[in-house]
Amino acid sequence: MVRIILLLMLVFKTSLVFAQPSDAKVKSDAVGNGGGIISFKFTKSTGTRQWNSSTGNWEYVRGVQVKRKSDYPGINMIVDEDVVYQYVGNGGYSFWKVRVLSNSYEGIPNPAAKEIDDFISKDWQRFYGFYYGTIVKLWQQPALAENPEWVWHSINSVEFRMNIKFDHIISGRGVETQEAIWKVRLYRDDPKAPWKNMLALRSEEAADIKVVGFKNYTPQQLDDFEKQTLQYTMAEQKARQSAAALPQVNVPAFTNAEDITKYVHDVLRNGNPEKLRAVFLQLFAPGFFEDGSKVQLRAVEEQNLAQVITAVYQNKATYHQMYCQNPGYRVEQWGNGSGKKTIYITGAVNNCNSSFTIAPVNMGYKEGVAQTALKIVEYGVHVRQDAAAIDFINSFSNRKNLCKQD
Repeated sequence: MVRIILLLMLVFKTSLVFAQPSDAKVKSDAVGNGGGIISFKFTKSTGTRQWNSSTGNWEYVRGVQVKRKSDYPGINMIVDEDVVYQYVGNGGYSFWKVRVLSNSYEGIPNPAAKEIDDFISKDWQRFYGFYYGTIVKLWQQPALAENPEWVWHSINSVEFRMNIKFDHIISGRGVETQEAIWKVRLYRDDPKAPWKNMLALRSEEAADIKVVGFKNYTPQQLDDFEKQTLQYTMAEQKARQSAAALPQVNVPAFTNAEDITKYVHDVLRNGNPEKLRAVFLQLFAPGFFEDGSKVQLRAVEEQNLAQVITAVYQNKATYHQMYCQNPGYRVEQWGNGSGKKTIYITGAVNNCNSSFTIAPVNMGYKEGVAQTALKIVEYGVHVRQDAAAIDFINSFSNRKNLCKQD
């Protein structure tokens, strides 16, 4: 009886061995109809039987390398891939799929690390995506992974892996230190052309993500970390560089709102975009800026300023045309005792007025005493662009007849 059982076990074991796909079967499944195949080889002499937790089944895998002709004359594609079979019972396996591990082109080198670094550094926001606004520390610059797993989707698009270690904010909880893989894909129009676009995402595979630290912080403490994110610090650096490139303008220390308005009016009428920005950076109240910055305007304020610059200097009609050098001013005193005033500037044509609201603003403390300064807290600049207004202004052969106080 024992002998019969052993004999049955031997037969069953033998059936499993012979049920595994033959080399010829694997090759046939790997190359398909064989079109464009230059060479084929197995990367290992035997396959691997492994459990696939996603499918809940055993699979049999053979590694192969296939060299194929590409769509470009004289350039061949080398593909490393797994030919995967799923167990179907009774010791048998059925072909499931070909899993591409990596590929490359003969004659087309993979991008060098410096080439990759130079390109991704042109747009860190695109590279980091969501994490651009949460990363507060980079332990190292993104680096090509030891095994990049190059995948050429086409001769003009390559995908690879990069290593990153960083600290990032977990909203409402604290700061986490993480080691992760970034999957990056570069695009270009032609094999001889430079890279022009990229897609970069943190890998969501569990094996590619390792949490190596975490520290709890209060919501108030996390607010301070917001000023350390890549988004904030890189924007601040860019804003500082932009501000440093502006013309040096020594704005007087004004003691009344009327003088500020007249000064700004002159810049609007006779200045240029760079001078106006330099003046506004000095006269805007802190609320115009990102918290903690004196040069980085909030996004909405940056957009408003860009629209004002276009209206004032770069549209069909300019501020210089629509306003006299010595216009009429109307002052509105706010009644709350704050010293706040709104001053209206009258244009040279009807329905064309601008305004500036100016108030004493706390700029910090010295020995416990608030240090206040007059700052612009709100403004609106209007330059009419309609044909009727432009025709009216242009109808004066002598500008003195339009602006009698000039």
